[in-house]
Amino acid sequence: MEAETVNEPITLAFSLLWPKTRQKSPTLPLEPQSAADLDVQKLVQFIAADPKSESLIADVFRHLCQDTETIEYRLDVIEDLINCPVLVDCWKSLMPVLSEMRYYTSHQNQENWSDLVEVIWRLRELEHYIRCVTDLGKAFSGLPGLHSAGLTRLRTLVEDIGKDPTYRKLEKELPGLLVTVNRLQSITVGVNLNAGLLPFEAALISVNSKKFTGGPFYDKLVGKGEFKGIAPLHTAPTESEPRGEASSVYANPLMIPIFRDIAEIMRKTIRPLAKALKDFISINSRLFIKLQEDFVFYLGAVQVINFLNTHGAPMTRPALTDGEKRVFGANNLYNINLAIHLLHGAPGREKEAAASIVHNDFTLGEKGRIAIITGPNRGGKTTILQAVGLTQIMAQVGLFVPADRAELSIADNVFTHYPAKEELERGTGRFGEEAQRLRDLFGKATRGSLVLLNETLSSTSMGESLFLAVDLVRVLRLMGARALYTTHLHQLAANIERINKGTKGDSLLFSLVALVKKEEDPEAKDAPDGKKAFKITPTFKIVAGPPEGQSYAIDLARRFGISRGQLLARLKERGELK
Repeated sequence: MEAETVNEPITLAFSLLWPKTRQKSPTLPLEPQSAADLDVQKLVQFIAADPKSESLIADVFRHLCQDTETIEYRLDVIEDLINCPVLVDCWKSLMPVLSEMRYYTSHQNQENWSDLVEVIWRLRELEHYIRCVTDLGKAFSGLPGLHSAGLTRLRTLVEDIGKDPTYRKLEKELPGLLVTVNRLQSITVGVNLNAGLLPFEAALISVNSKKFTGGPFYDKLVGKGEFKGIAPLHTAPTESEPRGEASSVYANPLMIPIFRDIAEIMRKTIRPLAKALKDFISINSRLFIKLQEDFVFYLGAVQVINFLNTHGAPMTRPALTDGEKRVFGANNLYNINLAIHLLHGAPGREKEAAASIVHNDFTLGEKGRIAIITGPNRGGKTTILQAVGLTQIMAQVGLFVPADRAELSIADNVFTHYPAKEELERGTGRFGEEAQRLRDLFGKATRGSLVLLNETLSSTSMGESLFLAVDLVRVLRLMGARALYTTHLHQLAANIERINKGTKGDSLLFSLVALVKKEEDPEAKDAPDGKKAFKITPTFKIVAGPPEGQSYAIDLARRFGISRGQLLARLKERGELK
């Protein structure tokens, strides 16, 4: 069956991800290093249903939307789907159908396929096409009013297809065409044997509407039961290249007379079908095939929302504000990757796991756009940094975010700077790596960026780190970007007021601190200078306030069993010290 060129209708440009029909909205690629530092892939894996879906969703995450129109368009679709579970169920049931239809269409018109295969696969494609129109039409018909432009337009497209005369004709005639195909269940071949009972002649006897299951003689010969064949099934012989050596290239079956006869019978059978299919050449299933990618994204989004909401972890629609305001505000913000890890890691104990998820109120805006976060190790500083970064990215790909309320401005990109690993082959050391990455970061970041610095400049001496860190935050203030800087440099946070007064700019610095629970530890006997020892327990709560002035290093060392007294005691136990 020869392929015919058809002008694509405007409906093929329709997308549930992009509001404009002929072009995608402006986006900027997410920085690969930021995606790695924030562990975006872990979130993508949870949203995706399978590896193929993971690839499609990862591609969406790689492009941060720069316009509110696209983001609101996607958020509207998600909101409608949450309120219309019938439509979600319909999409789920259609996913295998769409996958098969994609397979049929992607393999049509290939040189190595016969006319027979093309006709049969086109019939199956049209069968799935009708299934999509029918199922979507039923799902949409029972829905209340839709608010999203995307789903409203999709419903109109499905309704218009259902009313189209060519489609109505296809819907009426396709079942009859399929009957012809479905009748072809088996063939009967007659084989003549010579005096030595070796086969030497074969002929095609009949084409049957039932599958071969054996017969009386076969039953007597091998006993009744499921037909599996007396001998293994044989295919066409392989060609030998070079002479005498086996090859993985199969000989053309049509070069073998019996196979050629079978193929000719099949061609005669499908010729009327090929002629009938020309009436439906204008029907193009690519509309639904393209929508499969959109369905993957939205089904994953709804699944995440339902999962987290079910366990008491709120997901909310973010409110987008003017980009020049450069704000990020959230109530009961939490780290979505950590929440998913906790909930999945406690089967049967999800309620306890949900109770352990820490929520924080967090705001960057006119009163402070650059937060200096101090506190003890393992106190939640990096966790809140990742939470903010993931939330900004999720909002800019059009997803609900992990909070009770969220208001944020679009960022032109998210830039991260995490501790570097020393690369000996370069000979630069850790500080050299950090410096190179900082230089690259400030070669790209703008006033509209979100900058996340995690223990930056920690690889050099305390004095040098503080000197460089002060210069770093002054540059951020001059630039006007939103930024978070987690650090053990308590003096940096203590100098915030002086830095704000001595540096121009409209992005004020402010101090956040990771709270700890401090209790006297009567069992500890090795506090220096006779001071009382305390048991320090992180709360993972981040609040506005001045730095504590210490990292609780001694107390944390006791908690992990590496204080001076604890190490000396272990050596004495082993007899290394007297």
